[in-house]
Amino acid sequence: MDDEEDDIELPDFLSLLPKGPPPDCPICGDPMGFIDGDWACVDCNGELMGPETG
Repeated sequence: MDDEEDDIELPDFLSLLPKGPPPDCPICGDPMGFIDGDWACVDCNGELMGPETG
C-alpha cells in the first residue's frame, strides 16, 4: 500500500446536519424529526417511513 492512500481527507459531515430547532409540521403543528436526511412528521406520515417501504 502506498502512503498516499492514507492521506484521504473526508469532509466535515457534521456541518451538513441541520442546526437549530426542528420546524413545525405544516399539517399538525408538532415539531418534526430528522428522518432519512430530511425533516418529516412521523405522526402525519405514518409508521412506515424510509427507503425499505418502497
